[in-house]
Amino acid sequence: MSDKKNILFITTYNPYLKRTGAHQRTHHLFETLKLYGNVDTLFFNLYDQGVPLEDKTIFTYNIQANNTILSKLKSCILFYTPNIITPKNKECYKIYCHLLKKKNYDLIVFRYLSTAAMCGVENYRNIVIDIDDIPWHNYYRMAQNHAYSWIKRIYFSFKYKGIKNQSTRIMSNCKLYYTANPQDCLTKNAHYLPNIPAFFETATYTPTPNKNILFVGLMAFPPNYQGVDYFIKNIWPDIIKKHPDTSFFIAGKGTPEHLKIAWEKNSNIHVLGYVENLKALYEKCFIVVSPIYSGAGTNIKVLEALAMKKVCIISQFAFKGFNHSFAHKRDILIAQSDTEYIQFLESVLNQPERYISIALQGYQSVRKHYTINSIQEIIKQTLFS
Repeated sequence: MSDKKNILFITTYNPYLKRTGAHQRTHHLFETLKLYGNVDTLFFNLYDQGVPLEDKTIFTYNIQANNTILSKLKSCILFYTPNIITPKNKECYKIYCHLLKKKNYDLIVFRYLSTAAMCGVENYRNIVIDIDDIPWHNYYRMAQNHAYSWIKRIYFSFKYKGIKNQSTRIMSNCKLYYTANPQDCLTKNAHYLPNIPAFFETATYTPTPNKNILFVGLMAFPPNYQGVDYFIKNIWPDIIKKHPDTSFFIAGKGTPEHLKIAWEKNSNIHVLGYVENLKALYEKCFIVVSPIYSGAGTNIKVLEALAMKKVCIISQFAFKGFNHSFAHKRDILIAQSDTEYIQFLESVLNQPERYISIALQGYQSVRKHYTINSIQEIIKQTLFS
């Protein structure tokens, strides 16, 4: 008879897919829990409908996101309840309660705090939450962003305060929670669980200098398309003027159509959309940029680029959560301003051979600090020791 703990794992992401950073983290958590416990999985399929799931042991239920204006106003009215995070879904609550009555679980592990709120959890005593990104950070940044109208910024500010209040209460009351950034471990029951990249291979090749620059990210996500738009408006003109043979490739689905049209009016900018063979695209480019200035959590695409031996030039904001693993000008280049961003790009484009060593050192550092073994050890020590 097994002495393993009985665990219920609840997720809104398909645990077998690795198409995004959220999927990858879900997959790593799912596989690690199975190493040490008897895991039942409840999959509220919010993002991956239409993708076959062959594992018949996973309880799967398709649900729809409720993003209507009425639902948003309702969440604000319910300011002093977890509904401000995500409205309680009656069907999810019913299914969740039914499973708890059928079996006595030692641990219930939620992928995201919003998933727990959606299930209407009331008792957090044996609840583990993979917070990942602190849920109120993004609303705080949007409330400060003057690219939005004043009424939207008021709404974002209201949501920020409500979500922070409710999230902090839940985080303090649950058994423990994980964050992707060590700076987000706000209470004694918090543990840092890093994001790790999807390694395409043990990169045996040497970086090949060229004038191809790459950005990879979900382009429907505002911090990504806003960052790329800022880069194209404020940095790209100086680069293309001095290096007219340079190309900028933007990979990721969901770019707003008006931005795609505007960006491609510039010389040598290629909006690729979803890229099936991302590994081949990485190999085609020498430089990867991450001009991100808002959002929450850590940028897993920075780790992915380092794992592919790319010269990474990123904003200070995109470096958030990585300061314990990487050093400026040793593993990566961190731009404190637009002027520095331009200077770093021009320097790499002028003398690319000087920066191969940085790409190789960044690769070594990401392989040292961000592996599945580190994930497994953290979960083993915090949940099963």
